[in-house]
Amino acid sequence: MTDDTPSFDSASVAAILTQRGREDRAALLEDLVVMLAEVVPNTRVERTLLGRRVTAIHLPVGGYIYVLRRGAGETFEASRRQQVRAVTIRTDPMEIDAFLAELGLALDAELERTERGRDALRRWLNSKNP
Repeated sequence: MTDDTPSFDSASVAAILTQRGREDRAALLEDLVVMLAEVVPNTRVERTLLGRRVTAIHLPVGGYIYVLRRGAGETFEASRRQQVRAVTIRTDPMEIDAFLAELGLALDAELERTERGRDALRRWLNSKNP
């Protein structure tokens, strides 16, 4: 029997996001917030006023802002925004799987550059894989 859960040594954010997106879409936003809010500078999280449930996350990575917003039910609205001097000049809607793959690759590059990023990924993996 093999374990398909990624270990820290073989983990890539792209692979983890793809797996999490298939496993539990309902928890996807919360997973992103737990893992990335402390690592990606200027991450913005939107929550409901009373329930404090995550409704959207804005992740500035590699010259783009990746936005994942909870839609009706278990659906998501994903987009990539290009900004120049704090002005959005282009917004590209994306399918959720393509969004997760592209965001994962961009995050892989960013997180590997910093020790703090790798530590955050390690903590997140350990919390998901007891």
